[in-house]
Amino acid sequence: MTIARLVPSVPIVTEPPPSSHLLVTGSPIADLARDGGGKALNLARLDRLQMRVPAWFCLAAPAFDQLRDALALDALVRAAESDDAAAEAVARRVADAAFPSGLVDALCHGLASLDLLDQSDLSDQSDLSDLSDLSDQPVAVRSSGLDEDSAGLSFAGQFESVLHQRGMEQVTRAVRRVWASAYSARNLAYRRVAGLGHQPPRMAVIVQRMVDADVAGVAFSRDPLAPLDRTQAVVESVWGLGEGLVSGAVDADRFRVHRETRAVIAVIADKDHAVVRAINSATRSSQTLDQPGASTHGGTVTVTLDSARATEPSLTENQAREVATVVLRLEHELGCPQDCEWALASGVLWLLQTRPITSLPPDALFDASIAGADAVIWDNSNIVESYAGVTTPLTFSHVSRCYREVYIQFCRTMGVSESTIAAEEPMFRNMLGLVRGRIYYNLANWYRLLALLPGVGQSRAFMETMMGVKQSLTPELAAGLDRALEVSSLPWWRRVQVAITVLTRLLQAQRLNREFLARMEQIVVPLQKADLRTHSFGQLLALYAALDRDILKHWRAPIITDFRCLLAFGMLKSLTARWLARADAASLQNDLLCGDGNLKSMEPTRCLATIASLIDRGDAAFRARVVASTPAEFQRLLATGANPAAASMFDAFLADFGFRCADELKLESLDLHDDPTFALSAIQGYLRNGRDAVGRPGSNEATIRAAAEARVATALSGPRRWLYPLVLGWARSAVRDRELLRFERTRVFGVTRRLFRAAGAALTTLGAIDAAGDVFYLTIEELFAFHEGRALTSDFRTLVTARRAACDAFRRTPAPPDRFLTRGAASAVMAYPAVLAASDLLAQDEVRDDDPGLLHGTPCSPGIVEGVVRVAMSIDDARGMAGEILVTERTDPGWVPLFPSCAGLIVARGSLLSHSAVVAREMGLPTIVGVSGWPLERLRSGMRVRMDATRGEIRIL
Repeated sequence: MTIARLVPSVPIVTEPPPSSHLLVTGSPIADLARDGGGKALNLARLDRLQMRVPAWFCLAAPAFDQLRDALALDALVRAAESDDAAAEAVARRVADAAFPSGLVDALCHGLASLDLLDQSDLSDQSDLSDLSDLSDQPVAVRSSGLDEDSAGLSFAGQFESVLHQRGMEQVTRAVRRVWASAYSARNLAYRRVAGLGHQPPRMAVIVQRMVDADVAGVAFSRDPLAPLDRTQAVVESVWGLGEGLVSGAVDADRFRVHRETRAVIAVIADKDHAVVRAINSATRSSQTLDQPGASTHGGTVTVTLDSARATEPSLTENQAREVATVVLRLEHELGCPQDCEWALASGVLWLLQTRPITSLPPDALFDASIAGADAVIWDNSNIVESYAGVTTPLTFSHVSRCYREVYIQFCRTMGVSESTIAAEEPMFRNMLGLVRGRIYYNLANWYRLLALLPGVGQSRAFMETMMGVKQSLTPELAAGLDRALEVSSLPWWRRVQVAITVLTRLLQAQRLNREFLARMEQIVVPLQKADLRTHSFGQLLALYAALDRDILKHWRAPIITDFRCLLAFGMLKSLTARWLARADAASLQNDLLCGDGNLKSMEPTRCLATIASLIDRGDAAFRARVVASTPAEFQRLLATGANPAAASMFDAFLADFGFRCADELKLESLDLHDDPTFALSAIQGYLRNGRDAVGRPGSNEATIRAAAEARVATALSGPRRWLYPLVLGWARSAVRDRELLRFERTRVFGVTRRLFRAAGAALTTLGAIDAAGDVFYLTIEELFAFHEGRALTSDFRTLVTARRAACDAFRRTPAPPDRFLTRGAASAVMAYPAVLAASDLLAQDEVRDDDPGLLHGTPCSPGIVEGVVRVAMSIDDARGMAGEILVTERTDPGWVPLFPSCAGLIVARGSLLSHSAVVAREMGLPTIVGVSGWPLERLRSGMRVRMDATRGEIRIL
């Protein structure tokens, strides 16, 4: 194969193009960048590097603008908004429009520059039929969108390309097809996702001599699918034209070429089809790839290959090595990794286009001398229940402050010295991270925190149980975190001192709980009842500071209760496995904990169930109207006074529990004060289902619990017979107290939410932001600095716009892995989703079951149920539950009113101590959490399953 790198494909043109609508390789770079789009600009760069590129010209974006204005397309698109059918109608209008006569001159000059049209035909022409002397040489007509092939956006696959076009009629029709693709539903959707929806599309068009390729493909100077492997270039190739490869219709051979040694590793595909140029029957050649009966599309045809050709490598190793060498040179010359399309015809390599690879990080990210080498494990186990999906800056800044203060208090409570606490300030400041808008635990710092306490090895295991992490800290990971886990060892006398302090605090737990609840009643309850809209911006910030001083800095009771629950639950788990049932310890433990009946978080559900009972026992006509109404109509019915007891109780419910909602620890969430629809729907659901929704443990749960207790009494003897029930009672009490204090935590967050909504309204009145909800895109520190005159900027609108756009982009992109490792500057790594995906620590553990109809999870509340599933990606998807099995990614306390309307609960995330598990056990709702095997992908609403919540198995029927 000959690769001519030193001979330019076309002469460098120094004269200006003959038309303002025409761009060629020698046009000024500024003109190409402004009106030619990324593809034209990159082709010009290839020419300037003297690469072999088929001759081309560009019909510039002003030509497209002329047609767009003539057809008033911008107004049509705005009217269509996100209506795909309307968008496609606009695209058809462009494709069917007459080719603007004013652009014929530019097109003719371009074709003449390719030697496809005789210069004598370049007199003023408006009738395309007169232009009959177009050469039989085919051309490719390709898009060059003004946003396409840039360093930030590729627009890959969004626009049309039309190959092997001959004659003026075909070329002009192809140009209109490319223009029309700018208005396709898929491209307009891509533009919305990319944040460009408000900008009208602009399109230039490349017309290029066609290379009738024997082999074609793409080459990457870095493997875009393996961003952590920076040693390999990748070449992919198919027989015939590359159209089949880039469209995904044809499998390709894949050659991995080492960037330094040029060693080649080949994976040869079964290439049973190829895309080639269409040949008329009258001129059919005997080329190898030609097949009778092949299907055609435009100027190309898809043919079937015989088995020998299908399995034969489309490139030799030397050819793959040469292609890789060219794309590596492009990376060097153009300054970033390249994705290059190429074609091989009669042994000559042609470069058709190149673009930056937009998903790869810079080399500096992997250079410890620049980015650093500190290792951190990020894990969202447990915390994803409270902060699912993207979280706004205000919530994260508030939660970060809370975690810092709480764990400083935790260490003080447990007797850690003030000097040690001061030395570990960076650890306390970084208990959490914000990963592409999502909150994660910084596990390196959590393990470091435990290392400050005696018995670190056992505490680590207990912490992992309580947090529900899917992967323990293995010796290999621990070795990688050596620097992060370096903590000065405590002398033996300090260990004894800390142990005595811990024991003392645990014995004080009940007294501390009573004091904390009294403080909540004194400080938080009055704020719940206050009209915060009457307070000034400064007064609202002062109230927030008072909450921080009077509540957060007195958080010892919840801290000790959480720690007590961690120890009690871990000890119960250990004793159950060692003394009673190694094989089914989790099941037995759940049986012993089910049906407790005294969880504080059940009170809102009981209240709603009581309202339903009042309506059920009242006037039958009123009941029928409630059941048939919408939630909004139901609220109006309550206001009529037809059932004053139910109306009064609903008002009391909002006063006591209006701070509850889905995602209730996210300040930006709307609670029941803002929108009571969820509570009203729950009442209607109880009435429609005719189920006992009071939430008391049923006889079945009592029987299960009694049977488990009898099993314990029979199996144990001696000291174990009295010690185990002691630990069991301690665990039951600890779980119950933990739920009580978490309920109070939610109350504090509810007041904080109302404070900041009022602050947002004040900022809106002051003209600092456009709407009250914009406040959630600012941080706590920015709000205080704004009030106190320390703000770095008062232009909050720009900050809000940028952060809202970032949050929207994070929501549209795949979530990072549940557990991953970073090294060095963490946020620099987090900017690249492909790097996070490649750092997934759980990927090797996620193995699909050989039985495609079986899923496994952690059994949490026993029972066997068969029924239809309802897959709910959000709480709104779960409204109107009527005895289905609820399947969701995670739940929080705001979902509890749905539970009585469910036959079972399947949760993709969570642990034995997650809120779903604790409440479901009390209600006797068969529940499985932490389900592996991609349950949200494999289960669909309407499927019938059999869930065995005793064994943690889900069988798809």
